[in-house]
Amino acid sequence: MDGSDPGDGISGFTYGIIFSVAVFFLAAVIAFACNRMRYAGQHDWQSSRRSSRVLRTVTDPSSIRIEGGLDESTLNGYPKLLYSQAKKDYSVGSARCCPICLVDYKETDMLRLLPDCSHLFHLNCIDPWMRLRSTCPMCRKTPVLPSPKTADDLIAATQES
Repeated sequence: MDGSDPGDGISGFTYGIIFSVAVFFLAAVIAFACNRMRYAGQHDWQSSRRSSRVLRTVTDPSSIRIEGGLDESTLNGYPKLLYSQAKKDYSVGSARCCPICLVDYKETDMLRLLPDCSHLFHLNCIDPWMRLRSTCPMCRKTPVLPSPKTADDLIAATQES
C-alpha cells in the first residue's frame, strides 16, 4: 500500500485549506485591531489637543469668572453651618456624606445649605461648583439668594419638617 487510505480521515489538501482559512482569519483580526488602535490613538490625541487649548494655568482662581456661575456676594449669602448643628437643627436624613466629594461629614465640617432645595454640601466642594454653575448638583434647581429674613425663615421651615 502507498499509505493513503481513503478511510484515513482528512487529506493533505483539506489541511491546506483549513490552514489557509485560519491564516486569512488571523490576518483580518490583526488588521482590524490595528485599525481600531490607530483610530483610538488619533481620537485621544485630537481630544487632548482640543482640550489643551481650553485649559490654562491659573495662579489666582478667584480672578476667573465663568458665565453661568454665581458671584461671591451671592454665594456668601447662602447659609453656612457646622455638620453638628445641621444634625441637631435639621432633618438631614441620609445625608451623611457630601454628594460632590463623597467623603463622610465630620462633626466640625463647615457646610453650605442651598436655599429652595435645602441640600447640604461641604463648603469647599459647593463653592467652586456654584462659581462655575448656578444649579444644585443634586436636583439641578437654581437657588435664589435669600434675603436675611428669608434665610431665617428657611432655617425655621427646615426645622419644622
